[in-house]
Amino acid sequence: MTVRSPWQDDDVRIALQVATQLSERWGEDMAIMPDLSVKPMEEVDTPPLEIVRCPAALKKAANRR
Repeated sequence: MTVRSPWQDDDVRIALQVATQLSERWGEDMAIMPDLSVKPMEEVDTPPLEIVRCPAALKKAANRR
């Protein structure tokens, strides 16, 4: 059985690239939302599609865990 996605592969790839780059630049975990927008995890109030974790070495001092 093949699962069909409502998104184009390029749109998903771009959302993942944006979330990865923002998490590294801002030092925060990022969420990819159902509309493929990217938000910091601290601003998310609904379940995201995916969470992109910031590497521990790049996390802001206040966010280190």
